[in-house]
Order: sequence, then structure tokens, then C-alpha cells
Amino acid sequence: MKFAKGMLIGGLIGASISVLTNPEIVDPRMRKRLIRSGKKIVRRSGNVFDDMVHMFR
Repeated sequence: MKFAKGMLIGGLIGASISVLTNPEIVDPRMRKRLIRSGKKIVRRSGNVFDDMVHMFR
């Protein structure tokens, strides 16, 4: 399960970094918002994956 979680979060992080590094796509204000919401998602996703693991045990 840790491998799948790592692949999912790694893919999201990779995609978001590629978008954030391209200044033509995202303005600075939106970039800060995306980073803040991304941190919240990472925190919440840990809890969701833990709950799913406990359900399937």
C-alpha cells in the first residue's frame, strides 16, 4: 500500500511542480494558493490512506 500511496502522491507532486515552474500558466497569487491547498491535500491524504488500509485489514 505504501508503494501505491507514494506513486499517487509523487504523480500529483510532479504534475503540480511542472505547472508551477512554468510562469506563463499560473500567476504568482494563484501559485501561492495552489501551494497552500497542496499542503492541505498531502496532510489529508495521509489520513485517508490510513483509513483505507485499516478497512481492508
